[in-house]
Amino acid sequence: MKIDRPKFFAGYVAAFGTPKPDAQAGLDALLAAAEVDQEITDIRWLAYMLATVKHECANTWRAIEEYGRGKGRKYGVPVTVTDPQGRSFTNVYYGRGYVQLTWKDNYQAMGQVLKNRLVYEPALALQPDVAYGIMSYGMRKGSFTGKKLADYISASGCDYVNARKIINGLDQAQTIAGYAVKLEAVLRASVVAAVPGGVPTPQPATPSPAPAAGTAFVVTAAALNVRGGPGASNALVAGSPLASGTHVVGLEDSGGWKRIQAPNGVTGWVSASFLAPAPAPVPA
Repeated sequence: MKIDRPKFFAGYVAAFGTPKPDAQAGLDALLAAAEVDQEITDIRWLAYMLATVKHECANTWRAIEEYGRGKGRKYGVPVTVTDPQGRSFTNVYYGRGYVQLTWKDNYQAMGQVLKNRLVYEPALALQPDVAYGIMSYGMRKGSFTGKKLADYISASGCDYVNARKIINGLDQAQTIAGYAVKLEAVLRASVVAAVPGGVPTPQPATPSPAPAAGTAFVVTAAALNVRGGPGASNALVAGSPLASGTHVVGLEDSGGWKRIQAPNGVTGWVSASFLAPAPAPVPA
């Protein structure tokens, strides 16, 4: 894929505010790596990867070292390894990179995948190309927790909240899902072309139906899941979650749940506790 930088950064500023120059440079490097990553077959995968970096790297958009460098953690102890040439290295395998890779075995496995000396020189995980390779492979293949992008983001639906399990349970899941919703919109507005062997340019969406008659509400959660029925046990529908501030129309109620229709055509059930009455339009 090819990403129009002026459009992307204009959308990013509108969604999140102006990044610092070094953060913008780091984000630009991430986009450059994504543009040549032929394994990213869904723009929502990239949106969630970027949302993960935004959180894990504290808005620096840089591959960083874990705060505290593993102090007090089981993985935060020195380990000595010997390379094929017989040279010994003593390293602490604390979190590094975009997704905070930890443990000696994980460094060794990723080094084998990327064909580099990561287990002997863990600081390589701080190089943007290596950090991106670790993130892309690990999130696509389920290397970190056994969960992978395709488990939550596919043709059958998009669950940005539970996608957090790819990295770290449900820690800050709603916050990161909110980032992903906004980044997906920014990416869709700025992806301009496919490149040979790359990701096909997304086709224009089918026009959404006009909202049904009903009471207007606004989403108050960072990312509100939309389900096929009234209750958390029901599956998410395509287009879920909805971003904070989305205006929806309430159609019916059932036990604390409300069936809604969003302007993008998404229809389903949401927890009514995350909806507030929409403000009345200001008279012209």
